[in-house]
Amino acid sequence: MLDYTAIDFETANSYRGSPCAVGLVRVRDGLPVEERRWLMRPPAAADHFSAFNTWIHGITEDMVVNEPRWKDLLPNILDFIGDDVVVTHNAGFDIGVIRYACAADNIAWPQMRFLCTMVLARRALSLPSYRLPFVLDALGSSIDNHHDPLADARAVVDVVRKLASRNGVDNLDALADSVRVCIGRMTGGIYLGSVGTVGSGSRLVHPELNPNADPDGYLYGHVVVFTGALMSMTRQIAWDECARVGAIAEYATTKRTNVLVIGDINPAVLRPGSTLTAKARKAFELQAKGQNIEVMAEDDFLRCLDGKPLDGADIPLLSGDQGRQPPAVGGVSAIDLTTA
Repeated sequence: MLDYTAIDFETANSYRGSPCAVGLVRVRDGLPVEERRWLMRPPAAADHFSAFNTWIHGITEDMVVNEPRWKDLLPNILDFIGDDVVVTHNAGFDIGVIRYACAADNIAWPQMRFLCTMVLARRALSLPSYRLPFVLDALGSSIDNHHDPLADARAVVDVVRKLASRNGVDNLDALADSVRVCIGRMTGGIYLGSVGTVGSGSRLVHPELNPNADPDGYLYGHVVVFTGALMSMTRQIAWDECARVGAIAEYATTKRTNVLVIGDINPAVLRPGSTLTAKARKAFELQAKGQNIEVMAEDDFLRCLDGKPLDGADIPLLSGDQGRQPPAVGGVSAIDLTTA
């Protein structure tokens, strides 16, 4: 049975833990049976609205001034979800909102299983972009009010229904298995993403560069290195996507490296003295010698793949006490990078 809850968050600013709205749709046997849309105030530590985010979703600070805080609304959200698997388009973002917002309020992560329709679409479809409107269009649907959280959650239901029909399956586990995607899990301090599965011990394969890649693309001609766990795709798919846009993916940070993509972390917290991966430490060393290396989060990497402008998202490696330290995530400091 296709039983689950679809969810979508909007955030007040660029910090992932600043939810200001959520849309939820409860689904039974593939059909929506109940919906919720809530506005909220972000955690106090992240309670400010950026003009860019407001331009995206239309939610202003005045609209939420009398709404409950995230920590006060969270029990209602979890009660609505119950024991359902949560389905979202870009789980790295939406489940990340829960994790980072809980961290901002010093709340333990809730237990949750989740599935990412962006990852499903990457495995099932061949598209120029895997943003929600593109996936819907490929499946014969559309969305009129993109970035309204309830409209996006409803669209997720549409994507699941049509992918399940396309693949001849009638439950989430079978849908995930049909395209070799795992259902993610969050509990306590453990987070396992909803990503594509590969055989154990598989070595990354260097894909051929796309000769028709756009030379004006943001990543075109750049050498890209990844560190940390990506939430939206496997490392091999990330390498393949780099090749598609004319970028070269490599294992290690070297003098050739132009971009370092940090998985599951806010790169603005990177600074000397932090506990870093070897790749990030090497980036510091090369930057100190004058090499220009851009550090970007996974969300920004996805925007580059889609040909979207970063709108000032270039995040330099910080030094000293620059920047504001974000809260710990899941009881572990957000700068404790231990996964290469």
